[in-house]
Amino acid sequence: AHAVMGSGGTAVWVEGPEGQPSDALAEVAQRKGVLIEPGAIFFAGGRRAPAFRLGLSSIATERIAPGIRLLAEAAAEVGAA
Repeated sequence: AHAVMGSGGTAVWVEGPEGQPSDALAEVAQRKGVLIEPGAIFFAGGRRAPAFRLGLSSIATERIAPGIRLLAEAAAEVGAA
């Protein structure tokens, strides 16, 4: 995966492996209590994309690392499916 911090510093754009659309990841992550915005909502026509936006500005600092671990678990589950 490749991550890019937005210029405002409130979110990170994460690009995952090709062929792994982020909508499935968003569903699994949500069940774990982590919310991401699937890449499709940022593209005309709702094109499925292996990317997502991860907002950080409203998250308490001490919750970010545990959330990233849960997101990694979700990604592993989606990749294994």
